[in-house]
Amino acid sequence: MILDTIILENFGAYSGRQEATLTPKQGKPIILFGGLNGGGKTTLLDAIQLAFYGPKARISNRGRHAYKDYLRQSIHRGSDPSEGASITVRFRRVIEGETRYFELSRNWRQGIRGIEETVRVLRDGRADDVFTDHWDEVIEAYLPSSIAHLFFFDGEQIMELADGGHAADILGTAVHSLLGLDLVDRLETDLKVFERRKRTEGLNAAATERLAELQREFERIDREQEQVANEEGTVVNQAGRLAKEVLSREEIFRAEGGDLYDQRASLEAKLADFKHRRAKLETEFRELVSGPLPLLLIEPLLAEVEKQVRHEREVRSAKTLVEVLEGRDAEVLASLERDAIHVKAIAAIQRALSKDRQQRCGFAAESLLLNASDDLAPHIAHLRSVVLPAAEEQARCFTEELTVLDEKIAHAETDLDRVPTADRIALVQSELDTARRAHAEKLAELEALRMRKEALRKQRADTEARLDKLGEQEMDAHLAEDDRQRMLKHSQKTRDTLDRFRTQIVKRHTSGMESLMLESFQKLLRKSGLVTGLTINPNTFEATLSGRDGKPLPFDRLSAGERQLLATSMLWGLARASGRPVPTVIDTPLGRLDSEHRSNLIERYFPNASHQVLLLSTDEEITGGYLDALRPYISRSFLLAHNEQEGATTIEEGYFPS
Repeated sequence: MILDTIILENFGAYSGRQEATLTPKQGKPIILFGGLNGGGKTTLLDAIQLAFYGPKARISNRGRHAYKDYLRQSIHRGSDPSEGASITVRFRRVIEGETRYFELSRNWRQGIRGIEETVRVLRDGRADDVFTDHWDEVIEAYLPSSIAHLFFFDGEQIMELADGGHAADILGTAVHSLLGLDLVDRLETDLKVFERRKRTEGLNAAATERLAELQREFERIDREQEQVANEEGTVVNQAGRLAKEVLSREEIFRAEGGDLYDQRASLEAKLADFKHRRAKLETEFRELVSGPLPLLLIEPLLAEVEKQVRHEREVRSAKTLVEVLEGRDAEVLASLERDAIHVKAIAAIQRALSKDRQQRCGFAAESLLLNASDDLAPHIAHLRSVVLPAAEEQARCFTEELTVLDEKIAHAETDLDRVPTADRIALVQSELDTARRAHAEKLAELEALRMRKEALRKQRADTEARLDKLGEQEMDAHLAEDDRQRMLKHSQKTRDTLDRFRTQIVKRHTSGMESLMLESFQKLLRKSGLVTGLTINPNTFEATLSGRDGKPLPFDRLSAGERQLLATSMLWGLARASGRPVPTVIDTPLGRLDSEHRSNLIERYFPNASHQVLLLSTDEEITGGYLDALRPYISRSFLLAHNEQEGATTIEEGYFPS
């Protein structure tokens, strides 16, 4: 199927006749609609479903209203109710190998007897009475309303499926519809009705009255269940809108500096800690500076002093040696004279000794500048080689730590300067708190409805059991006819067979669905090895993930964004499993996803979701780099321009200005 055109006349926020061409170009499956919140995006999604399914359409704001009451309220408030509203969808689909062109129109107006609705179908440009009269059967055969949510959905549906609490219900409904098991369920219900009727034949008056009471109770519970289901749908939609309101208020709160305001005490504590650490470091630095560190400034002089001390030690040694040599030489010459050594020899020896002393005396005659002790040089050497390098390294560490602390202090002071005052943030905080309370109250109301729904389900099961028990008791007492007993036994046996058939058919076909959902999830998830398996319980329809180690991976181990991608991949996988070439329509497609997960949807899902994809985006979703990445796949783009004063939306070509 390809949607070619949609025409809205006085429907919801759309005033007058508004038309959009939806036919995609080759290789460009995406039709992009941009609109602000409240500008008509969801109404456009509702219009497509309403045109196709009428009373069976899953419409966002119908709630508990009767279908015709909803139609009356959906007529644009600025138009004449007697002229009414209409939705026209032109589409094509292949039937028996040939492309057929259809025009489906659903019109309604306020008449004398209330809302009057008309459905008309043209096939290949001509009125088709068969398709018109039996449109409900035609569309249910091609795309059952029970699986329409696989192709037409919004961000809130993704959020509900991502929460996991009702994923099994959604999966169960989809799998049942895809496999045609709703026919099996209806057959099983019909068999139960048949059995009850057979069991009640021939009952006495008291038993008949008791049976009537139980049947009335059964019908009352059915009515209450339907009412609760409608209320649940309304509350889910209201909770979704309140969740969007909370998100909007949170963004305003952050823009006003609310996050910093909440962190003020923490920021002040951090700043105080940084300053304390800096003061401590400065104290230790001062102690280091008061020690030997300043001597680094005169390290070359210290080297000269060490050298001079060593030189003067040699000078003192030379002076002492000269004195010793004079005494020794005198004794040597005297000894030579006593031994009557030749005079010339003694004179030669005397000249040699005298020359040696004179050479040594020249070195010893140098003056002593420092006249320091001999151990001063080793002390200076130790100071230069050990003490000063250690002090220099310690000073470098202190300097680096102080630099880092100064940067942290500057950042903390900057953040504190950006913290808004209590008066400035009070109104925004109050609005955020109010929105959160309203959302929490709505969620509590939703939980109460679901508890009531579960209680009614148990009451219904109990009443059904009592009906069966009453029938069995009376049957045992009064029904002796072989034919009736045989029919009842065969009916029960048939129901048992249907139950086994249902389980086996689900087991047989869920493996393919599991593979498609897992493949879709792995395409969307940036952590390719995080999830290696996905299985669906054929009885409860609960989905179980497997991690890298092959062990079950709890849903709460996934981030919120990853759970939303999982929910999207489930819908994508089931849509692929349906084998139906149907366009995909997504309202508010990016929800609360972070930038990385948004990129995955932009790059991997939207261009491949279907052969035709309608995206209904706000001005904060598909913009900037996301729009640039998606642009090669966009055939057409439209802007839903809403006039607040007139309360009317028009469809214009183009998109939000860059």
